Amino acid sequence: MWRLGIAEAMAYRAALLIWILTTTFPLVSLALWHSLAAAGPIGDYGRADFIAYFVAAFLIRQMTASWVVWDLASQIGSGDLSVLLMRPVHPLLHHLMSNLAALPVRLLLAAPLGVIVLIFAGELALEPGLHLLLAPVAVVLAWLLNLSVQICVACLAFWLTSSTYLFELWLGLYMVLSGYAVPTSLFPAGLAAIVRYLPFHAALGFPVELTIGRLSGPELATGFALQLLWLAVFGALALWLWRRGLRAYGAVGA
Repeated sequence: MWRLGIAEAMAYRAALLIWILTTTFPLVSLALWHSLAAAGPIGDYGRADFIAYFVAAFLIRQMTASWVVWDLASQIGSGDLSVLLMRPVHPLLHHLMSNLAALPVRLLLAAPLGVIVLIFAGELALEPGLHLLLAPVAVVLAWLLNLSVQICVACLAFWLTSSTYLFELWLGLYMVLSGYAVPTSLFPAGLAAIVRYLPFHAALGFPVELTIGRLSGPELATGFALQLLWLAVFGALALWLWRRGLRAYGAVGA
């Protein structure tokens, strides 16, 4: 399944590149905030801090993204899921491996763009430390969280004509509340305190801030605890919806 996923990613590398170019919003935000910070720091972010944050946000977005919601929902609606159900491998494992295998190819296509931005920006606030050893763990948990959420939404296709529209709502909230467009620490104090406990921040903002070394010990513990909590919630919900959905599955169109 890993080799098949790699082969598919390489076969559709042009499509992957186009998808990557449509997720460069953090780099657009970088241009805006970098200019605004020319007159002085904004909150606790200077120009170099914005560079580190948004380049990390762009790259981590590539490493934590998934498309299982569209593939699985389509298979449920068309009846193609029946083919996967007859294989001696769990269908969700098939989708997990397919998404996982594409990550190296996606990162290989995205990394040069991040390097180009760093070269032209000319300054970077990023120091080595323990946070760089913990960052891969946070990225893996964020990827699993995003995958679990998408499986939850895709499984609604067992009962709904189209569930992907609901994911568009989730994606809109994700772009606003995850730190994708603006660091959540720059939100108004009361709102920031709430947003940083939501699954959106656990899926992007936390691993980004961890990667660039902006979190202390208690903040690290809280961030990982929230990631595990939300992963447990959406993971359990995904499995429950899957099992319930299979009872209602009629293989329409198969």
